[in-house]
Amino acid sequence: MITALTNLNEALPISVGATASKPLVDLPGDLKLVLFAMDQGQEISAHSAPFPASVLCISGGLDVMVDGAWTTLAPGDRHDLPKDLPHGVKATAPSHWLLTMQRGR
Repeated sequence: MITALTNLNEALPISVGATASKPLVDLPGDLKLVLFAMDQGQEISAHSAPFPASVLCISGGLDVMVDGAWTTLAPGDRHDLPKDLPHGVKATAPSHWLLTMQRGR
């Protein structure tokens, strides 16, 4: 499944006080791309995964935590999430971001 987007706010609006996601590509056992829309202050709690991933900030601003260390992302910034390390994401502004999961690695 591949989804084409021409307008992020139409495809996945940022809702007050909420986090939403929309899978864009899902190749079982391989690559998965998920678009997220998060209002300021929303977060995804620390967790870990058995595969590497990355976060790409598209709009707004994010704080990304990996193994207890926080990094601030602006639009266009990307941060790797190594496998098996705890990680989390917090929106510092209303934001869109892309999660890339490399499940085959």
